[in-house]
Amino acid sequence: MESFRLKRIIMMRTPIHSIRVVFVLTTIFFLPAAHAATLDEAKKSIADAKQLRAAEFAPEHFADAREALADAEDMLNRRKSVESIRQSLDEAQINAQEASSISQSFSQKFHHLVESRDRMQLSDSKKFRADLAKRAEEDFSRVVEAFENGYERKARNVAKMARNTVHAAEVVAAREQISKPLGRAIAGARRVKARKYAPKALTTAAKAHSTVERIIKESPNEQTRAYSIAKRGEIQARRAMRISRLGQKFDKKSSAVESWIDAQDGRMRMLGKALNVDLNRGQTPEEQLELLKQAVQEMQQNNAAQLADADGQIRELSEKLSKYETKYKTDMAAMGEIRRKLQLKREAEAKIKRLIKLFDPANVEILLTPDANVILRLKKLNFRSGSAVIPPNTYSILDHVMESITIFNNRNVRVEGHTDSVGANLYNQDLSERRALAVQDYLRGRMEFIHVDISGVGFGEDKPIANNETAEGRERNRRIDIVLLVPSG
Repeated sequence: MESFRLKRIIMMRTPIHSIRVVFVLTTIFFLPAAHAATLDEAKKSIADAKQLRAAEFAPEHFADAREALADAEDMLNRRKSVESIRQSLDEAQINAQEASSISQSFSQKFHHLVESRDRMQLSDSKKFRADLAKRAEEDFSRVVEAFENGYERKARNVAKMARNTVHAAEVVAAREQISKPLGRAIAGARRVKARKYAPKALTTAAKAHSTVERIIKESPNEQTRAYSIAKRGEIQARRAMRISRLGQKFDKKSSAVESWIDAQDGRMRMLGKALNVDLNRGQTPEEQLELLKQAVQEMQQNNAAQLADADGQIRELSEKLSKYETKYKTDMAAMGEIRRKLQLKREAEAKIKRLIKLFDPANVEILLTPDANVILRLKKLNFRSGSAVIPPNTYSILDHVMESITIFNNRNVRVEGHTDSVGANLYNQDLSERRALAVQDYLRGRMEFIHVDISGVGFGEDKPIANNETAEGRERNRRIDIVLLVPSG
């Protein structure tokens, strides 16, 4: 009677998804005890479902799984019959597995809505419009309820309304956090008369502000692009302020011009001293710059000449060796490649010393491979499960990654996405690709004027670096690797 009641309740509540559950439930009551779920297995299934955000995407099944597990543990403590405990554990595991399946399906079929909601929550929209954020959450819950109960068509219809409210909440939060800081910087520049002293920088900042407003309104899913443009706009606004304040200072006290020029001359002489160039105050800034430029060119030419001499000596030695060691040409070529890789590793090691100062070891691990590739393992770029939204509080990590790329300015960049083994293979592969592309797009947007090739690729769960059987291992496997690729020979 108890098993019949359980089946009936599930059939009434979840008409489509639960057909599979009812079939399995009907079957397990006739299996021998050896096939029953253990306590550890039920707990692991629930933990996997939790990681896949079942509490958000399949809340009824997840709640039933936890309730059944609690019942089993209670019966264990009260020494109830083995059969009753077994049935509760089986119910817990089946509901947890179904919750995992529904969650993966939901986050794939509605990933635009899921990520839109994630952006809304991560931007702390409740802080700016609590009523709008509440409506958005209610609409999202209706989509989840319809989908979990098997009404996918209804879920898609409700999702259209949910997207509108979530979008509205996103816009409000993005304006507060991205657009308004730029607007305040522009207003500050205008207050110090930037129209008069720095019109070019002010105009550039104002255009950036208009672009950011348009992106936020029309394409909130491009929030990282809006953030990149806003940051460039803020730089121009601050530059306009600096120029304007200097201009006002000169207007009020004309003798300040001389002090400023003296300071600039001092900086130029320091550069000249470093380059062995004699600069004096009688030279114009243009003349000084030309002398410094010539000194740099001479250094480059000298270095090029020394390299050419070294190459000539190597060629000469190679020609002599080739007369006596023709049969070892292949080995010599291999040795040459080894020497090249060794040289690249030495150069990389020197630059890595600079990278170490940029990153907190708790956030980023820096690795040098035998092939001289440099890997920046972003351990704290914590995406939400099933989502490719970059958390805004990790933008600073990616900004330091940009500095690293400029330090290794002769290398192409590959962004690699990796997941743990929780979830189906195709689900993890798709997720890793979307995350890699999200980081790729962020870096491209922030480095728009720097010539570097940045590609993105997802490896799913295929390249673990730790044991997927432990929570710690799975956490390490969920990662983004930035690979600074060694130049081709």
